[in-house]
Amino acid sequence: MNRRLPSPNSNPDSLVHVDNLHTTTPSTISATNSLSSSPIAPDPPIHLLEPHRAVEEPSSQPATESSFQLIARSQHQSNSPSPSPSPSPSSLSSSHLFELCPQGPNSPPPPPLPTQPQDRSHTSGMTMSTYIKQEDVVETLGNQLMLSKIDKLRELNVGSIVPLPQLVVVGDQSSGKSSVLESLTGFSFPRATTLCTRYATQITCKRNEVRSVEIGIIPGPHASNIHKDALKRFHRQASELSDDTLAQIFDEANAVMGIRGSSAGKDDEDLPTFSEDVLKIVINGPTESHLTVIDVPGIFRTSTEGVTTEQDISMVRSMVQEYMKENRTIILAVIPCNVDIATQEILKLARDADPEGKRTMGVLTKPDLAVEMATKRDAIQLVNGNRNMLRLGYCVVKNRGADDISSTLKDSNCREREFFAQDPWHQLSDSGRTGIESLRQRLRELLMDICKKEFPKVKLEIKKRLAEGHRKLNVMGPSRAEPDAQRIYLGNLSDRFQRVTQHALDATYTHNPIFHDRQDMRLITRILELNEVFANIFWQKGHTRYFSRREDDNEGKERRTGEILEVSCDIRDEDFSDICDILEDKYDCPPPDTDSILDHVEHEFQNARGRELGTVPVTLLATTFKDQTKKWEPVVLSHVSDAICLVHHFIRELLEMLCPEKTVRDELWDTILLEDLRTCYKKAIDHAKFLLEVERESWPTTLNHSFTTDLEESRTARLMEAMEAVILSDSFKGFNLDMVRNIRSQKSIAEHARNEIHDALKAYYKVAGKRFVDVLCQQVVDHFLLTGKASPLAVFCNERVNKMTPDQLDMIAGEDSGTRRQRSLLTTEIHRLDEAMKVLRG
Repeated sequence: MNRRLPSPNSNPDSLVHVDNLHTTTPSTISATNSLSSSPIAPDPPIHLLEPHRAVEEPSSQPATESSFQLIARSQHQSNSPSPSPSPSPSSLSSSHLFELCPQGPNSPPPPPLPTQPQDRSHTSGMTMSTYIKQEDVVETLGNQLMLSKIDKLRELNVGSIVPLPQLVVVGDQSSGKSSVLESLTGFSFPRATTLCTRYATQITCKRNEVRSVEIGIIPGPHASNIHKDALKRFHRQASELSDDTLAQIFDEANAVMGIRGSSAGKDDEDLPTFSEDVLKIVINGPTESHLTVIDVPGIFRTSTEGVTTEQDISMVRSMVQEYMKENRTIILAVIPCNVDIATQEILKLARDADPEGKRTMGVLTKPDLAVEMATKRDAIQLVNGNRNMLRLGYCVVKNRGADDISSTLKDSNCREREFFAQDPWHQLSDSGRTGIESLRQRLRELLMDICKKEFPKVKLEIKKRLAEGHRKLNVMGPSRAEPDAQRIYLGNLSDRFQRVTQHALDATYTHNPIFHDRQDMRLITRILELNEVFANIFWQKGHTRYFSRREDDNEGKERRTGEILEVSCDIRDEDFSDICDILEDKYDCPPPDTDSILDHVEHEFQNARGRELGTVPVTLLATTFKDQTKKWEPVVLSHVSDAICLVHHFIRELLEMLCPEKTVRDELWDTILLEDLRTCYKKAIDHAKFLLEVERESWPTTLNHSFTTDLEESRTARLMEAMEAVILSDSFKGFNLDMVRNIRSQKSIAEHARNEIHDALKAYYKVAGKRFVDVLCQQVVDHFLLTGKASPLAVFCNERVNKMTPDQLDMIAGEDSGTRRQRSLLTTEIHRLDEAMKVLRG
């Protein structure tokens, strides 16, 4: 029995069989007659997959464009003989099968079907059967779900953060872009207005049981929150839209976007002509197949007074280039046939964005306006791939003209098929690249291919950008618009500063990654190294003259070698201009003088002796001690200055690590910290000078038993030295007590005083030196610079933050306009990416 072909509203996935075309029923007679002009016999039976505008029953609903291309294949029955030779399935082209549509009495007879296999434009080897399977693959539920997710990501404006797979239609204003879009999507734009060319238009076709059109606006990437709210409230939906209704909707969209209307008046003169916002059109219907294309404003070169300006020319060009540049964008370059195609600017822009031509397809329009045979031949060669640099090749379509406002898309498609059946265009009948149906199928395949390839990468990039956004926002901390928030921010910063400082003082370097790669931040290690170098220099070079018996001048054999320990790096290499007036000059301590200290002591005794009889004058001991320690002051102040530099470097570097906002860091440093730090450093220097004064200017005083022990050892050593000289002399006749008495009594008063003063000076220098080095390192370096409650490391603490006035808080932690803008952008981006992750998980 005969089964009628489906109407446009029927299920496009169903296969409709036209059986027994040789029977004598009226309907089959009609079908048979339509095929009788072809030399191909009617057998075997032909199966049609959703014939587009083929034999239809009248429908009360308006004619709409189906998203499926007419596909035919022959089904051979092994047990049914064929009365005449039949062509292979691949020899049936869609352009000839579309001749099944009704023809008028003056319509030309259909040309003979081609005998060569059909080339499906870069799908060589693909039979009609596999072509049907490809369309089935495109329409699978999983693929539709993926495409829907990408559309939702685009509506969230995620494309401004992570490039999304998309089809973008570009071309000149008069290239025929709008007509191509109408034929592709079945959506008829109003012919009396050019509103849709003033902003990017995203058109999405979706399969849905209910036929409807939804129109909304996607805010541009730089839209303010107020503008976004206004755009989100704009939404129009209807089952049918007339030209007047569409024009009104576009005018309303213009008003919401804040650009000029269709007829600009005086009130619109100051409004821009173009917008970054995107008009979103969603076409739902039972016969629609998922396809999303983006139409950007056509480029133009001449401004129109009262409508466009020179700035608009640059803006549109930049907008087109912005859409074309992403490597996940398929570029559809629309070019009319009646121009010199090789010199078209849109192709140059496409080459700039896609130098290898891997993602650019050319769409030739207006072939009916190509009058000269050479022009037609050039277009045919491009479509056949003979001389083009585009990997995706060219397609050619013929749409209804600008003056044709009465014909339907069905009529337009039928006339298009008739046009390409004529000479010389029929040469392209095997190319699979003529007509809107071939273009639609090709675009759907391209979109699906790039979506499948890039979708996993898009998900990964969204996750990475979201994690990076959260990290940056966490570094910035919470918003700091109010004094309480500012105080909390600085309090948290000071807590982190103190925690890291404590690790640096306790040498618990494994507790924070800051210490892993920054050896200079290991503060206590560097301070102890510095103290050790100071002590080494102090004992080897700190005295003015060598004491007698030099082997006793220094402690330990290693110090007698003359080798001086050195710090691992030059502390004064950095710029310390903010505290240079506090620091003492670097002092390179020279070795002690080699002149005799005994002669110096005797000279001092002769010049300052008093009534003392056989005793050491304390005043003389104080005078010689002060002279012997005159290098202490430059050595000590240089050491303390070096320690200050280490602490200052640590504080400055740690603050930079913990507070990346330069404005906050600079204000905190200049307004609060630097002055307090200078005060701490001055106290440390002053205390070092105080200790020097106490040690060098006061009367020699000690209760340390080692003083008397060392003094007696020196006296004994001197006696033993004299006895050794007697024993080794030629007059030595034997050892007795009288000899010892004579050795001790043979000294003059001056010689005895000289020796006693030297031995006392030496013993006291040793006691005072040990005492001084320990006290200096403990009090000045450790207490005043490191661990004391008023040390520089304790300046930036919670207690200091709590004492700050609201004005100080706002000056230091208040966010400037740049920071507020950065925070707003980060927050918006994170919100978009969070919503995008919900879409991807859904």
